[in-house]
Amino acid sequence: MIGTSTTWAAIGAVGMTLGTLPPLWGLRRDPERRTHYLVLAGVTGVAAVAYALMALDVGTVSVSGRVVAVPRYVDWLITTPLILLFLSLLGNTGRGSLVRLVVADVTLLVLGGVAVAVPGTVRWLAFAGGLAAFGVLVYDLYGRIPRLASFETERARILFITLRNLTIALWTLYPVVWVLAPSGLGLLTRDMTMLVIAYLDLISKAAFVAIAVDGMDALADADRRDAGAATADRGSDAEPGTAD
Repeated sequence: MIGTSTTWAAIGAVGMTLGTLPPLWGLRRDPERRTHYLVLAGVTGVAAVAYALMALDVGTVSVSGRVVAVPRYVDWLITTPLILLFLSLLGNTGRGSLVRLVVADVTLLVLGGVAVAVPGTVRWLAFAGGLAAFGVLVYDLYGRIPRLASFETERARILFITLRNLTIALWTLYPVVWVLAPSGLGLLTRDMTMLVIAYLDLISKAAFVAIAVDGMDALADADRRDAGAATADRGSDAEPGTAD
Protein backbone atom coordinates (compact mmCIF):
# COMPACT_ATOMS: atom_id res chain seq x y z
CA MET A 1 0.00 0.00 0.00
CA ILE A 2 1.32 3.45 -0.86
CA GLY A 3 -1.19 5.21 1.37
CA THR A 4 -4.16 7.35 0.46
CA SER A 5 -4.18 10.87 -0.93
CA THR A 6 -5.54 12.05 2.45
CA THR A 7 -2.53 10.57 4.23
CA TRP A 8 -0.02 12.23 1.91
CA ALA A 9 -1.88 15.52 2.15
CA ALA A 10 -1.67 15.33 5.96
CA ILE A 11 2.06 14.61 5.76
CA GLY A 12 2.42 17.56 3.40
CA ALA A 13 0.59 19.81 5.88
CA VAL A 14 2.91 18.78 8.72
CA GLY A 15 6.03 19.19 6.57
CA MET A 16 5.01 22.65 5.37
CA THR A 17 4.13 23.74 8.90
CA LEU A 18 7.56 22.70 10.13
CA GLY A 19 9.08 24.45 7.12
CA THR A 20 7.50 27.72 8.25
CA LEU A 21 9.42 27.77 11.54
CA PRO A 22 12.93 28.62 10.17
CA PRO A 23 11.91 31.89 8.45
CA LEU A 24 9.94 32.98 11.52
CA TRP A 25 13.03 32.33 13.63
CA GLY A 26 15.19 34.15 11.10
CA LEU A 27 12.83 37.13 11.27
CA ARG A 28 13.68 37.51 14.97
CA ARG A 29 17.42 37.29 14.35
CA ASP A 30 17.61 39.56 11.31
CA PRO A 31 14.77 42.13 11.30
CA GLU A 32 16.59 44.19 8.64
CA ARG A 33 15.58 41.56 6.07
CA ARG A 34 12.01 41.36 7.32
CA THR A 35 10.50 41.26 3.83
CA HIS A 36 12.69 38.34 2.78
CA TYR A 37 11.69 36.23 5.76
CA LEU A 38 8.00 37.10 5.51
CA VAL A 39 8.00 36.02 1.86
CA LEU A 40 9.65 32.72 2.78
CA ALA A 41 7.19 32.14 5.63
CA GLY A 42 4.36 32.83 3.21
CA VAL A 43 5.57 30.12 0.83
CA THR A 44 5.36 27.28 3.34
CA GLY A 45 2.58 28.85 5.42
CA VAL A 46 0.14 29.04 2.52
CA ALA A 47 1.13 25.55 1.38
CA ALA A 48 0.52 24.20 4.90
CA VAL A 49 -3.04 25.58 4.86
CA ALA A 50 -3.67 24.17 1.38
CA TYR A 51 -2.47 20.70 2.37
CA ALA A 52 -4.52 20.79 5.56
CA LEU A 53 -7.62 21.56 3.48
CA MET A 54 -6.82 18.72 1.08
CA ALA A 55 -6.29 16.35 4.01
CA LEU A 56 -9.79 17.27 5.21
CA ASP A 57 -11.11 16.86 1.63
CA VAL A 58 -12.17 20.49 1.52
CA GLY A 59 -12.33 22.10 -1.91
CA THR A 60 -12.27 18.88 -3.89
CA VAL A 61 -14.46 19.01 -6.99
CA SER A 62 -15.15 16.80 -9.98
CA VAL A 63 -14.34 18.39 -13.35
CA SER A 64 -14.69 16.55 -16.66
CA GLY A 65 -14.74 13.26 -14.80
CA ARG A 66 -11.55 14.08 -12.86
CA VAL A 67 -11.17 14.86 -9.17
CA VAL A 68 -9.48 18.25 -8.78
CA ALA A 69 -8.16 19.65 -5.50
CA VAL A 70 -8.86 23.38 -5.78
CA PRO A 71 -6.66 24.28 -2.76
CA ARG A 72 -3.63 22.95 -4.65
CA TYR A 73 -4.14 25.40 -7.51
CA VAL A 74 -4.83 28.28 -5.13
CA ASP A 75 -1.64 27.32 -3.28
CA TRP A 76 0.41 27.42 -6.49
CA LEU A 77 -1.14 30.72 -7.57
CA ILE A 78 0.10 32.29 -4.32
CA THR A 79 3.30 30.46 -3.47
CA THR A 80 5.02 30.28 -6.84
CA PRO A 81 4.89 34.09 -7.28
CA LEU A 82 6.27 34.37 -3.74
CA ILE A 83 9.20 32.15 -4.72
CA LEU A 84 9.84 34.35 -7.75
CA LEU A 85 9.53 37.44 -5.53
CA PHE A 86 12.21 36.11 -3.20
CA LEU A 87 14.56 35.44 -6.10
CA SER A 88 13.92 38.97 -7.38
CA LEU A 89 14.63 40.40 -3.92
CA LEU A 90 17.95 38.56 -3.83
CA GLY A 91 18.93 40.04 -7.18
CA ASN A 92 17.40 43.51 -6.67
CA THR A 93 16.05 43.21 -10.21
CA GLY A 94 13.22 45.70 -9.90
CA ARG A 95 9.46 45.58 -10.31
CA GLY A 96 9.40 45.25 -14.11
CA SER A 97 11.33 41.99 -14.15
CA LEU A 98 9.21 40.59 -11.33
CA VAL A 99 5.97 41.44 -13.15
CA ARG A 100 7.20 39.65 -16.27
CA LEU A 101 8.05 36.55 -14.21
CA VAL A 102 4.74 36.55 -12.36
CA VAL A 103 2.70 37.03 -15.57
CA ALA A 104 4.44 34.03 -17.15
CA ASP A 105 3.92 32.02 -13.97
CA VAL A 106 0.22 32.84 -13.64
CA THR A 107 -0.29 32.16 -17.35
CA LEU A 108 1.32 28.76 -16.88
CA LEU A 109 -0.95 27.93 -13.93
CA VAL A 110 -4.15 29.18 -15.55
CA LEU A 111 -3.47 27.17 -18.69
CA GLY A 112 -2.72 24.18 -16.48
CA GLY A 113 -6.12 24.63 -14.84
CA VAL A 114 -7.78 24.83 -18.25
CA ALA A 115 -5.98 21.65 -19.29
CA VAL A 116 -7.51 19.87 -16.31
CA ALA A 117 -11.02 21.29 -16.72
CA VAL A 118 -11.50 21.02 -20.49
CA PRO A 119 -11.39 17.64 -22.25
CA GLY A 120 -10.25 16.80 -25.75
CA THR A 121 -7.83 18.63 -28.00
CA VAL A 122 -8.16 21.91 -26.06
CA ARG A 123 -6.65 20.21 -23.03
CA TRP A 124 -3.42 19.40 -24.83
CA LEU A 125 -3.30 22.81 -26.51
CA ALA A 126 -3.59 24.45 -23.09
CA PHE A 127 -0.88 22.15 -21.79
CA ALA A 128 1.40 23.15 -24.68
CA GLY A 129 0.70 26.82 -23.98
CA GLY A 130 1.63 26.26 -20.35
CA LEU A 131 4.93 24.74 -21.44
CA ALA A 132 5.60 27.83 -23.57
CA ALA A 133 4.96 30.08 -20.55
CA PHE A 134 7.33 27.90 -18.53
CA GLY A 135 9.93 28.41 -21.25
CA VAL A 136 9.66 32.17 -20.70
CA LEU A 137 10.27 31.63 -16.99
CA VAL A 138 13.35 29.53 -17.66
CA TYR A 139 14.73 32.07 -20.13
CA ASP A 140 14.21 34.96 -17.72
CA LEU A 141 15.69 33.19 -14.69
CA TYR A 142 18.75 31.99 -16.60
CA GLY A 143 19.16 34.87 -19.04
CA ARG A 144 17.54 38.21 -18.28
CA ILE A 145 17.51 38.20 -14.46
CA PRO A 146 21.24 37.48 -13.96
CA ARG A 147 22.08 40.30 -16.39
CA LEU A 148 19.85 42.77 -14.57
CA ALA A 149 20.71 41.67 -11.04
CA SER A 150 22.79 43.72 -8.63
CA PHE A 151 23.64 41.35 -5.81
CA GLU A 152 24.64 42.77 -2.43
CA THR A 153 27.49 40.29 -2.09
CA GLU A 154 28.97 37.23 -3.76
CA ARG A 155 27.17 35.12 -1.15
CA ALA A 156 23.84 36.54 -2.34
CA ARG A 157 24.71 35.67 -5.95
CA ILE A 158 25.59 32.10 -5.03
CA LEU A 159 22.39 31.75 -3.00
CA PHE A 160 20.36 33.03 -5.95
CA ILE A 161 21.98 30.54 -8.34
CA THR A 162 21.43 27.64 -5.93
CA LEU A 163 17.76 28.44 -5.37
CA ARG A 164 17.12 29.22 -9.05
CA ASN A 165 18.62 25.92 -10.18
CA LEU A 166 16.65 24.00 -7.54
CA THR A 167 13.42 25.73 -8.56
CA ILE A 168 13.78 25.17 -12.30
CA ALA A 169 14.88 21.55 -11.89
CA LEU A 170 11.86 20.72 -9.73
CA TRP A 171 9.31 22.78 -11.65
CA THR A 172 10.35 20.90 -14.79
CA LEU A 173 9.07 17.68 -13.19
CA TYR A 174 5.53 18.94 -12.58
CA PRO A 175 4.48 18.76 -16.26
CA VAL A 176 5.81 15.20 -16.37
CA VAL A 177 3.63 14.29 -13.40
CA TRP A 178 0.66 16.02 -15.04
CA VAL A 179 1.04 13.85 -18.16
CA LEU A 180 1.29 10.65 -16.13
CA ALA A 181 -1.48 11.57 -13.66
CA PRO A 182 -5.26 11.18 -14.18
CA SER A 183 -5.19 14.70 -15.65
CA GLY A 184 -3.17 13.33 -18.60
CA LEU A 185 -2.65 9.74 -19.60
CA GLY A 186 -3.88 8.27 -16.33
CA LEU A 187 -0.83 6.09 -15.70
CA LEU A 188 -0.73 7.19 -12.06
CA THR A 189 -3.59 6.79 -9.60
CA ARG A 190 -4.90 9.75 -7.62
CA ASP A 191 -3.16 8.48 -4.47
CA MET A 192 0.16 8.04 -6.26
CA THR A 193 -0.18 11.48 -7.81
CA MET A 194 -0.71 13.07 -4.39
CA LEU A 195 2.37 11.25 -3.09
CA VAL A 196 4.58 12.47 -5.94
CA ILE A 197 3.30 16.05 -5.88
CA ALA A 198 3.56 16.28 -2.09
CA TYR A 199 7.17 15.10 -2.35
CA LEU A 200 7.96 17.65 -5.06
CA ASP A 201 6.19 20.40 -3.14
CA LEU A 202 8.11 19.68 0.06
CA ILE A 203 11.42 19.98 -1.77
CA SER A 204 10.48 22.93 -3.97
CA LYS A 205 9.00 24.87 -1.03
CA ALA A 206 10.10 23.60 2.40
CA ALA A 207 13.62 22.71 1.26
CA PHE A 208 13.81 25.94 -0.77
CA VAL A 209 12.89 27.91 2.35
CA ALA A 210 15.37 26.03 4.54
CA ILE A 211 18.22 26.67 2.09
CA ALA A 212 17.18 30.31 1.73
CA VAL A 213 17.10 30.86 5.50
CA ASP A 214 20.52 29.26 5.90
CA GLY A 215 21.86 31.53 3.18
CA MET A 216 20.23 34.59 4.72
CA ASP A 217 21.82 33.72 8.07
CA ALA A 218 25.20 33.66 6.35
CA LEU A 219 24.49 37.07 4.81
CA ALA A 220 23.47 38.46 8.21
CA ASP A 221 26.63 37.08 9.85
CA ALA A 222 28.74 38.67 7.09
CA ASP A 223 26.97 42.00 7.65
CA ARG A 224 27.72 41.85 11.37
CA ARG A 225 31.38 41.04 10.72
CA ASP A 226 31.63 43.92 8.25
CA ALA A 227 30.00 46.28 10.75
CA GLY A 228 32.38 45.12 13.47
CA ALA A 229 35.39 45.61 11.21
CA ALA A 230 34.21 49.09 10.25
CA THR A 231 33.78 50.00 13.91
CA ALA A 232 37.25 48.70 14.70
CA ASP A 233 38.72 50.72 11.82
CA ARG A 234 37.08 53.91 13.07
CA GLY A 235 38.41 53.23 16.53
CA SER A 236 41.97 52.75 15.28
CA ASP A 237 41.73 55.94 13.21
CA ALA A 238 40.74 57.87 16.33
CA GLU A 239 43.66 56.63 18.46
CA PRO A 240 46.29 59.14 17.20
CA GLY A 241 43.97 62.00 18.03
CA THR A 242 43.49 60.79 21.60
CA ALA A 243 47.24 60.70 22.12
CA ASP A 244 47.68 64.46 21.40
